[in-house]
Amino acid sequence: MRADQRQLATDILMNLTGGCLCGGVAYRLEFEPADVADVCFCRECRKASGAAALPWVQVLPARFAVTRGAAKGFASSPGAMRWFCPDCGTPLYMTDTQGRSVGVTLGSLDDAEAIRPTTQGWVCERVSWQALDEALPGYEKAPPYDL
Repeated sequence: MRADQRQLATDILMNLTGGCLCGGVAYRLEFEPADVADVCFCRECRKASGAAALPWVQVLPARFAVTRGAAKGFASSPGAMRWFCPDCGTPLYMTDTQGRSVGVTLGSLDDAEAIRPTTQGWVCERVSWQALDEALPGYEKAPPYDL
């Protein structure tokens, strides 16, 4: 692929949809290949998801919208609000108090293969039996989001 073709490919927005298990809350997002998609191992993500890790993609708020229903928020840590379906409990997205980004859970996408994680964060809080992906860079704490 030529350099000009690579540049073109990174500028393309993908329109994606997602939502909760019961169908009560749905959303849309515009994904750019340069957006950070990370697997988070922090305690809060483990508790919120009931899993050992939670994969996210960070997008600008202007590229995300709830299209059906209304998610319920929970202030999980200073500066962070986690949003989930009030009926089935599916974790959907997270916002920050500065309005810099929306972290959308990759497992709630309608096409779970659409976005692949590019990094791993909060490795310092990973449970010992959860393997790291050796092909991805890892950060002891938060990966850089550059939003």
